[in-house]
Amino acid sequence: MKKYLISLIILVFPLLAQPLPKVKDVRFYQPLNTQNVEYNPIISPTGRYLVFQSNRPGGEGGMDIWISENLSFPDRMKLPVWSPPKNFRELNTTNFEGMFSILFDEEEKPYELYFTSVRDKSQADPKKNREGYDGLNLYYTKINPRTGLWSVPIHLNEVNSHFEDKMPAVSPDGCSMVFSSNRPGGIGGFDLWISKREPSTVTKETNPDKPKIRCRDGVWQKPISVGTTVNTKDDEISPSYHWDGLRLYFSSNREDKNRKFSFYYSEYNSSQNYFETPILLGSPFNTKQQLSGESTGFPFDTPADYSTYSLWEESDNEGISATFDDLWFYFSSNRPGGEGQFDIYRTMVPEDLRRTYEFVFRGLVLDGSEAIMIGLDATLKIYDDTRPIQVITSKRIGGDLSTSDAENFRTTIKTGKLYRVEVSSPGFHPTELLLDLRGNVGKDKEQYSQIILQPIRPTKDERPDKTIQGIRFIVKDKKTDLVIPNAICYYFDDLTRKGKSLESKDSRFDLEKSPTMDFEILVRAKGFKEETFLFSKDKISSMEGKETVLYLRNLNDFDSLYNTIIYFPFNERTLSDEDKKKLDLFADFLIQHKNEKVEIGGHTDNVGNKEYNISLSEDRALSVYQYLRLKAVPKERMKVQAYHYSQPIAENETEEGRSRNRRVNFKKID
Repeated sequence: MKKYLISLIILVFPLLAQPLPKVKDVRFYQPLNTQNVEYNPIISPTGRYLVFQSNRPGGEGGMDIWISENLSFPDRMKLPVWSPPKNFRELNTTNFEGMFSILFDEEEKPYELYFTSVRDKSQADPKKNREGYDGLNLYYTKINPRTGLWSVPIHLNEVNSHFEDKMPAVSPDGCSMVFSSNRPGGIGGFDLWISKREPSTVTKETNPDKPKIRCRDGVWQKPISVGTTVNTKDDEISPSYHWDGLRLYFSSNREDKNRKFSFYYSEYNSSQNYFETPILLGSPFNTKQQLSGESTGFPFDTPADYSTYSLWEESDNEGISATFDDLWFYFSSNRPGGEGQFDIYRTMVPEDLRRTYEFVFRGLVLDGSEAIMIGLDATLKIYDDTRPIQVITSKRIGGDLSTSDAENFRTTIKTGKLYRVEVSSPGFHPTELLLDLRGNVGKDKEQYSQIILQPIRPTKDERPDKTIQGIRFIVKDKKTDLVIPNAICYYFDDLTRKGKSLESKDSRFDLEKSPTMDFEILVRAKGFKEETFLFSKDKISSMEGKETVLYLRNLNDFDSLYNTIIYFPFNERTLSDEDKKKLDLFADFLIQHKNEKVEIGGHTDNVGNKEYNISLSEDRALSVYQYLRLKAVPKERMKVQAYHYSQPIAENETEEGRSRNRRVNFKKID
């Protein structure tokens, strides 16, 4: 099943479900459409590429296969800007190639291509000569994963006949192929026929979130008619599968006085193995009837005076495909207002044509106040728009919660909507998350979420405490908010360059006499990463008579690479080759962990005045920053801080001690 993983440590924020905006239907101009034929558009799963057939100039001969790239990709809502189409010269010949179908793999790359062509022995390139029967035939080619080239097309002997066989449509799982043929045994002119194949090898599911090919190989069986519920005495052509393989789109000229083609679709009843009675698509797909006022403009609307309505009635609508996110239809039509003969159009998939499936929402609600988090009793309210539709509860559990199988809530909802989930528990800050299940979510999918609720801590009394003389500090664990009993604090200012140890009383540290200048507090505790806290002169008055909390992080909360230290010779700023080797490891770590942010702290010994040492420590930190930038670490994830001599890790009384203080080290930033 499809799995998402979301970890949330956030407070309430307002989120409202919004429907997808209506976007105008589009007829594309040049370079996509021309005065020639642009027909049978096949849109790639993500909407990045459009493959179609055309007899435009610049091809190999008659009708060819062409491909264009969406320069607006990956924006799904922005109007596509199509690149000048390129001829698929690897497959095209001087004869006819068109009316094709593409099977995409789990990586959304073309895997197989089935197309319509004719027998031909006249090609200059012998690889392009084709076997076959008289008339139109179906051919198959497969991409070579090693070379990236398409194999020599093969005539499908087991599927083709001595009649006209054309317009193949392969199901997304690769197990069925529907095509149009006028062979004997049908009902009318051209009917839809279906051939199936069984997989001859078992394929491992590499990514359940992508279209899965079950039948990558195997022999196609003898075709049979799709049946009388779909076929008529008229013509059925241009089949195309929906991405889930349970709906078939096609064109038919049934019951049309002008013998013009309109789009239909038929649902596949998997339990009884047949296609149900087809349904006629409405505006803006078809032009056989007056279009509704819901359509968004010419050329989809009939002109107000109906002056050219007869031209609309005499239009054909053939060849349709949908993106895998169920947002967009692409189709071809020769309706009035186009560039030439058949043109390519795009319209948003109507809401009533979008599929809905059962979707599993499960996961863990965790207690964020514990050092080792446990499952929490909580209430989850799931809203569709503003109406509560489900209320579920999570249970308090312990044990190993590190695996994706650990859960304390589970429910089932329907796809096709935007949900808002409120999560609350007494004594904790509530939170919200969105479940956007609109568009193509698919069958048998789920979302796994870890939701961390933070406890509501007592509000601090901001009034001065008369029992505190001067300024008081207390040291706590950043994660648990518990007091660290073995902490040590050192005071630094411009006159106290060696630092002064503060006396601890019940894990509190008092400055009985308030400083008169900027000062710094260096805090150390066994098992925690040391930290320096900077306080400016103008903040001192607001700290008097109050308790200021200094937070340290447990060393177990850090990757060991955060303990990397770069040492510098006296008065030096440049990196050695050995330093660069250390930084290479740290750069790799930051690139692989995209949520990590780091402070680069520069330090000096206490030789020289404060202003000079601030500049020197900043230069040292900048040299490291610039090297990490060269290694492609984004600048937004790094911060430079100059600490001068305020964070000694050794005594400054000896050269050995001073050499340890001339350094750059690293601190994780939230």
